[in-house]
Amino acid sequence: MTQIYTKNVGLFLVLPAPLNPIGAFDAERFKSNFRTIMSYDAGFRFVAVDLSGLDFVYSDAYNAFMQCHQELSNKNGAFAVLADKESLSNSLKKVGLERFIRIFMSESDMAAFTPIETPKDAAPSTAAPSVANIPKKDPPTARVAVVEKIDPSVYEKPVEKPAPPVEPKVLDKNPLEDEEPSSKSTAFVVIVLLLIAIAAATYYLM
Repeated sequence: MTQIYTKNVGLFLVLPAPLNPIGAFDAERFKSNFRTIMSYDAGFRFVAVDLSGLDFVYSDAYNAFMQCHQELSNKNGAFAVLADKESLSNSLKKVGLERFIRIFMSESDMAAFTPIETPKDAAPSTAAPSVANIPKKDPPTARVAVVEKIDPSVYEKPVEKPAPPVEPKVLDKNPLEDEEPSSKSTAFVVIVLLLIAIAAATYYLM
């Protein structure tokens, strides 16, 4: 996500100057950052950009500053630039931007700025919110998605314990022992029947 680091100087919420790869002011990125800030809180009325260290800006920056000025002036606010280099300050004044936006050479000058409230601002029913009524919300310093760290063990499949090995059943008794009595009785019956047969044969032969 886009991170926008801001600071407060007096009434102004000051945005940093985004630079392109060659070190020049990136007007398109600045307009995107400005829209992000305003969507965060539409109550901001005084917004500035910190151009400290820059010697010049191109014409696309002038157009971007004028767009910001139009949006903030509709809320009875103001747009400003912090230009600590005299060359940049003079070039901004040369194109007539000082008639629309505030140009400050130092943060102390910006902090001392006091807007002149008009009767329209003082009207309770139609006025834009005064500085004192701006919601007490800290300006966004960073927009970062925070992902909750989840213990991976929550999603681990429980380990199934192996079934205990089946021990072979040891017979306490020989299974053949149970059949021994029946075998003996069968032999006894056979012998008795043989004896009866022999006796009968002897009786008939006599």
